[in-house]
Amino acid sequence: MKPHQIAIYFRHNGLYVQPSLPSSKGMRALDCVESVNDGWAGLPAALARAEAFAVAEAAKRPQARRFAGDTTLPDAAGCRTFGEFADGTTACILIRVPDYVLVMRSVGDAENGVIYGTPRQDELPPDTPLDELARIAQSAIEGRDGW
Repeated sequence: MKPHQIAIYFRHNGLYVQPSLPSSKGMRALDCVESVNDGWAGLPAALARAEAFAVAEAAKRPQARRFAGDTTLPDAAGCRTFGEFADGTTACILIRVPDYVLVMRSVGDAENGVIYGTPRQDELPPDTPLDELARIAQSAIEGRDGW
């Protein structure tokens, strides 16, 4: 499987999942936001859809990939700007590479309108199932289990 990232954002009781691919400019979000309508129970299916999108886009030539615009994610959440989206948002970032899955937690900074990473990073086996990654993401977003 080609390297990719899946970000899970939790904002005002809504879950949003967005895949990204590495590019010459770093990780770039793809033009795909999965709005999870059935809460945490729907997260594994949303992760699977986002991952399938990332894998399909990774198979394309870089010039043919569908990258997100600046407002793709805020628009999906009903926000005008990314700064508005960042206010009250907590995220879990899953970076999948052939040798492992890296899990990170990020929190919104309302004053500066950004989402920044926290110090903890967990490395999991590369074949960790999406159901398990969804459980870990929920734990990270809710600040449980040492997150």
